[in-house]
Amino acid sequence: MVFLNINTKNYNEKNKDGKPMIDVLNDLIEKNSNNQVFILYYMEGCGPCNETRPEWEKLKNSLKKYENDNAIAIVEIDQVLASKVKDSKKEPHSFPTIRFITNKGEDVESYEDSNVENKDRTIDSFVDWIELKTKNNQTGGKIKTNRNRNKNKKSKRGKWSRKYKRSINCRRPRGFSQKQYCKYSRKN
Repeated sequence: MVFLNINTKNYNEKNKDGKPMIDVLNDLIEKNSNNQVFILYYMEGCGPCNETRPEWEKLKNSLKKYENDNAIAIVEIDQVLASKVKDSKKEPHSFPTIRFITNKGEDVESYEDSNVENKDRTIDSFVDWIELKTKNNQTGGKIKTNRNRNKNKKSKRGKWSRKYKRSINCRRPRGFSQKQYCKYSRKN
């Protein structure tokens, strides 16, 4: 397993092979379709980033069973350098952004769009996500993107809870939706 922390101070530093750190990351993404790269994009001074980064750094100690697998990379990179990463079709617009990249950069999935049940950005949720992705990749599973998931998902629009419906005052409805509900749907 490869761990990289790339920031504005060290991105020109060279590894033992003489390559700059950003080139090492780009090689991991582009050279082998079996490589699995997990990237945390962060911004210095960002509150949510400062909460997420210590949890992300705990991955070094939590994923001991993958330590001999050089096809898996755990990366954290400063947002200033996001444009230098050849991973994605688009740069992150909010921080922290966490992505999984495989298949030479063709398949990119956001952590927020993943199938992990608990997305609270703790070490446990990160380990669950990484194990899910590595298991899918070993069995030849295809990454599910938003487009695939949304086709199977029914729309949740128009579903009001019973408690909310009871709280509507039809003598003084608030907004168009409540007026329509009181006019057409409410059963006295």
